[in-house]
Amino acid sequence: MIKKIFFATLVSTLFIQCKQKEIDKPETALDAGRAFIRASLDGNFKDAETLLLKDSQNVQMFSSYKTFYDRLPGDKKNHYKKASYTINKYQDVNDSTTIINYSNDYMKKPMEIKVVRIQQEWKVDFKYITSENSPLN
Repeated sequence: MIKKIFFATLVSTLFIQCKQKEIDKPETALDAGRAFIRASLDGNFKDAETLLLKDSQNVQMFSSYKTFYDRLPGDKKNHYKKASYTINKYQDVNDSTTIINYSNDYMKKPMEIKVVRIQQEWKVDFKYITSENSPLN
């Protein structure tokens, strides 16, 4: 009897966790961008990576970024974690591509990310950060 209760509890917990993950998926490009920016500032790369467009260049660049962040002194990491950010510009390029220009109050430097919809999910195209073809000037 105890095994049945344990098994039922385990199955219920797994089902609820799966449902919560579905609920946490960003519904808009802005939601995805905000979540990625916050997770990156916090050094929460597990969450940020779930929002990353998975192609070889993005994965490689994001891995390099994680290595860079991990090497930062603790006080700089704390400044990033405490930083707030501002969306400066938001541009829908088309129905599946959005450019978000933002800055955080620690670096005070405008940056851009590109968010794309792939298979009904919004993902961050990390390689765009180094692109010089930005439509926002």
